Amino acid sequence: MQTENAEMYLVTMALLEEQGTTPPIPLPQLAEALEVQVVSVNQMVRKLEEEGLVSYQPYKGVSFSETGAAQARSFLRSRRLWETFFVEHLGYSSEEADALACRMEHLTEPEMSERLSRFLEDPISSPAGWTIPGTDQNSTMERSIALSQLRIGQEAEVLELKTPAAATNYLQTHGLQPGGRVRVQAIGNDHIWLVSTGESSLSIEDSLTRQIMVSVGAGGSRD
Repeated sequence: MQTENAEMYLVTMALLEEQGTTPPIPLPQLAEALEVQVVSVNQMVRKLEEEGLVSYQPYKGVSFSETGAAQARSFLRSRRLWETFFVEHLGYSSEEADALACRMEHLTEPEMSERLSRFLEDPISSPAGWTIPGTDQNSTMERSIALSQLRIGQEAEVLELKTPAAATNYLQTHGLQPGGRVRVQAIGNDHIWLVSTGESSLSIEDSLTRQIMVSVGAGGSRD
């Protein structure tokens, strides 16, 4: 039976992949994310490997097995559903909601998770703009985030525009549309983002960047 500590390792690995780390994940990087010693990570990774949840490559790092990836998706799905519930129905901030949801994910059975999803009308992203993983156990971890979470110099693929109609028309006219690529050029003190789409450069209000979903998968940079 897995411990909450072991589950946190799986979730943290999933978060690192989602944020752009290509597996295998180096153990020092995993240790830094978990704020523990590398020796502790090494010991837990060995245990997870024995359970068939991960695969460890000496001097390279750790990767999910198919079973491990499915479990990580399930935990992350529960966390983000609870985060959505806490923000939208109880009035918590995203930061407060994430801390609470981190505890709830370990207590949530799949059936409860699905009931929660239906209650929330099956959201696809959290209030912070992160993708809520689906229930397809054969899919890979998605790397969908809001444009607002990119840094200067980062490039990503545009997945979805959740912007109002007028803003959507403006963005698409300047080449920012699903399937295209976008690169962050600058972020002004007035919270205006300057981005390029390959066709042109355009300015976007900070509030809109939270409604533009992008992927930092292949081709994206997170220097």
